[in-house]
Amino acid sequence: DAQRLFLEIHSFMDWVLIAQPHISSGFGTVIVNSEWMGAFMHKSDMCNKLHMASVPVWYVRTMAYIPANMKVHKPV
Repeated sequence: DAQRLFLEIHSFMDWVLIAQPHISSGFGTVIVNSEWMGAFMHKSDMCNKLHMASVPVWYVRTMAYIPANMKVHKPV
């Protein structure tokens, strides 16, 4: 139980000290933090926020809803 609590506190500190400043800065170029686990998203606005925070994200959509001009690295 102590280990889980430590990891939650550690992740919260990463969010407050690293991720949130990236979101509020509005820099155009984002370097994704490969040490973080990442998230699967269905909502594009949350996907964009997490990407701006350097969090690895996977935007989950059916192919019918993906615009032709969207860059898709690898569909699965």
